[in-house]
Amino acid sequence: MKDILAIDVGTTTFKLGVFTSNLEKRFETSREYQLSVYDSVKVDIEPEKWWLALQACCVENKKSLSSVGVISFSVTTGVVPMAENGKPLGPLILFLDGRSHKQAKEIRRRVGEEKFLREACNLPVSGGSSLCSILWIRENQPEIWKATAKFGHCNTYMVKRLTGQWAIDPSTTSITGLYNTARHDLTWNKDVLALSEIPETKLPPLIRSYQRAGKILPKVADELGLPDDCEVLCGGNDAMIAALSGGLTEPGDINNICGTADAVSVCSDKPVGSPNFNVRCHVIPNRWVLFFVLNTGGKALEWFHSVFCQDMTKDQFYNEYVPSVLDDFFNSENSDRLEVDLPEYVPFLQGSRYSLEPLRASFSGLTLETTREKMLLSLIKGNIVYQGRFLKEVAGYVKLGRRVTISGGGAKIKGIIQVKNRWMGEFEYEYQDRSSLFGAAMLGQFYQTKKYPYP
Repeated sequence: MKDILAIDVGTTTFKLGVFTSNLEKRFETSREYQLSVYDSVKVDIEPEKWWLALQACCVENKKSLSSVGVISFSVTTGVVPMAENGKPLGPLILFLDGRSHKQAKEIRRRVGEEKFLREACNLPVSGGSSLCSILWIRENQPEIWKATAKFGHCNTYMVKRLTGQWAIDPSTTSITGLYNTARHDLTWNKDVLALSEIPETKLPPLIRSYQRAGKILPKVADELGLPDDCEVLCGGNDAMIAALSGGLTEPGDINNICGTADAVSVCSDKPVGSPNFNVRCHVIPNRWVLFFVLNTGGKALEWFHSVFCQDMTKDQFYNEYVPSVLDDFFNSENSDRLEVDLPEYVPFLQGSRYSLEPLRASFSGLTLETTREKMLLSLIKGNIVYQGRFLKEVAGYVKLGRRVTISGGGAKIKGIIQVKNRWMGEFEYEYQDRSSLFGAAMLGQFYQTKKYPYP
């Protein structure tokens, strides 16, 4: 069997790796890019940045590409309007975006929250729901709405550019409000489409994450230095693929991704709808993932560094300062007393996926004795306590396991597992050096072997 080219299109970083059919990594590289943030609430990215990153990574990895036979994706969350030839007609509106609160309120009223939770398992919200972003485009950019052939996600764009074919998968569409998430049967919800006045023809065809979307176009293969017989898979949402790579496959399994946004996920063998968290279809059959996203997990630490610690380099902040603050806290004679004196932090630097209102972050309880170290501890605690509330609610639907696998850059900060154990819940936390990139390679292995070792 041939090698697998795994691609992880993250929120701020593009990763590419070549794996053998036995999932041994031959090569990995990455490129970072900047998001566009403007008008206080709008967050999007030009898809061309992903393609430029792909080109650069392929050039760097040229010697390892000749044996590639399958290309697979892990992708960030967002929607992009595209012309019939796949050209983007605007940027991809990311999950962090807050422009469509008005549209979210209106469509909830028109369809009914009960129906959304029962059939789509998710309530439409700004940014996190493609439905709201599509409605915003129709209302505010009618010329783009009219010209759009398909509203797709990141994998739709990449697959179209690589193969000329349209595709989208359930793991990315299941929180849009448009997919029959409870049934998980590769169908759009026709009632929601009708009430939203969105023609189904403006949406891509649905296939499984591990299924073939098409064959690479000869001119694209030549451009990227890839064999012209490469098969391209649809791929899936990065959080679900990271969950797969971390073994989140049985009911009650728990995973925590510590990235730009922090996500806590619990595997379930049944769909559960709640206004307080999201439900995605897993990339494997007969499984759903209940998950809770904090928009600014790692991003909150970036913000703290840029505002309060400009005297430090990035490496000094993450590898020395943050660990030292956590170490001093846990090694103090009375950490409980220190915790009482911490300010209160409300973790909504970029709003919340679970509110129709544009929530804001805040610190309260500051005194003349409040140091930046106390503010940092307050920020970390506020983020983690917020995630812990999700696990308490989900425990009412699914019997939770005792182990939490954690991954992502934030999980590598010394002392983070201790604070997770203190403020998120008493579990057995285990760091796993696996990722969405490895999960994408697993999809490639599924496709090549035709073996799907899950129910």
